[in-house]
Amino acid sequence: MSIAPQVCPWDATHARQVLGVRGLSESEINDWMQIQIRENFARDHMRARDGQPWQPRPYQRVSLESRAKRKVHCDGRDVGKTCEIELITAWAMVACPNTEMLIACQTENHLFPLMARIARRFETTPEFAPSLLEMRRSPSWLLRFSNGFVLWGRIAGPRGTNFQGMHVDWQMVDEAQEMTETSWGELYQALNGDGRRWVYGVPNGLRNTFYRMTQMTQAEQYQWPSTLNPEFTPEKDAELALLYGGRTAPGYIHRVLGQHGEPAHAVFALDDYLDCIDHSLTAADITLREDDPFEAPSGVPGGDYYLGCDLGYARDPSEFVVYRNEAPHWINVLRLHLEGVNYAKQQRIIEELDRAYQFQGIGIDCGNNGRAVAHQLMAQGEDWCEKVRAFEFGATLETEPLADGTPVRRRVKEFMTELLQRRLHERTILFPPIPDRESQYASHTYAVNATGQIVYEKGNDHIIDADRCAILRHYLDTQEIHPVPLGIKVLTF
Repeated sequence: MSIAPQVCPWDATHARQVLGVRGLSESEINDWMQIQIRENFARDHMRARDGQPWQPRPYQRVSLESRAKRKVHCDGRDVGKTCEIELITAWAMVACPNTEMLIACQTENHLFPLMARIARRFETTPEFAPSLLEMRRSPSWLLRFSNGFVLWGRIAGPRGTNFQGMHVDWQMVDEAQEMTETSWGELYQALNGDGRRWVYGVPNGLRNTFYRMTQMTQAEQYQWPSTLNPEFTPEKDAELALLYGGRTAPGYIHRVLGQHGEPAHAVFALDDYLDCIDHSLTAADITLREDDPFEAPSGVPGGDYYLGCDLGYARDPSEFVVYRNEAPHWINVLRLHLEGVNYAKQQRIIEELDRAYQFQGIGIDCGNNGRAVAHQLMAQGEDWCEKVRAFEFGATLETEPLADGTPVRRRVKEFMTELLQRRLHERTILFPPIPDRESQYASHTYAVNATGQIVYEKGNDHIIDADRCAILRHYLDTQEIHPVPLGIKVLTF
């Protein structure tokens, strides 16, 4: 069920009276009123994917016609939030001359497809294209129009610095659940006193600023579950329930039902992550599919290199990450993203990477067929047996003993996550600017179950799992902990 919003009313009769007092003719008033009804504007000037005039779904109409100064959407995925942002942006270009609008996101992964879609709309719509005087994509998006309307598109940047110095009349915030507290602080100051702020997000369990905004009674509130989409079928619902681990799983509650669910916590401090981005790094970011050839980079400089692998195949991608150890820094030099690549080829890719980098160690997630790939590699000889470790994320391992010799047992996934957290906090891990990784680190959450154990939300965390494997493999190598072959020592819980 959608939450009944507190609607800011649109009084057409009053608007006509005001326009008449201002001296507009009846014909001019009719033209102006036609534009003000956004559904009519969309029908007259925009086309849907099938080429037909764009029409809102019934549940979209109230939000589309809103005049609210503050509006918050807390929705599931695939309900039409992007369509509304695109339409409102086009409408504002026509109806709000000499004003400025900002479309804001935390990460580039979210901003780029949205702004590319909006830019394509302005470039390809005959009624809009002649008004577009200037368009820049770098260092941030800027679209300037002949009637004085200006559209900005920016990511927050480290601690929201990209919003500093801005003064806009309308803010559209997308994927608001991933905005950091420092980013919100800068964004608040970038809105003019009489301006509008419309916020769109999908809950992730965090009790952050976006969560608090969904509780604000002075803002219009909307809550659209994915089930409202006419194309949402029982088959799709069953598939999503399976992928998320059931209809009571956090992923289903957040991304399908659009509800906050039980409280969750951010695994990583995004501000710490952003401080570890080194824009001078030129690490390779490669995507491969089943039939794509692969050859490892040539001319690799000498050094101690480690490989982390999260293996997927059918539904999930595979992620390979290569790090160079330059104490005290741990530097990411390669990210390899595989889609639909079979395990035999993944093994050959690992062998090719090892030929180029001469790895000190390789860490592989035992999930799926990771153990089988590790076995195949280790069957090739003693060197591979020394190099490869396959990690059971649900197992435990013994770390350095206490001063009195008492062994310390840690859960593997918690410990490898803590190693990453420690590096981020100390700024001793360096990443190139890879949007996919930033998006995953921004959205990764955990909860604490009834027995007090940490449970990490499953989902889009494959690069993080590869990073986990790489950093634990390095830890085992440098701390002189010697687990049993093919993985760490597995202990009963």
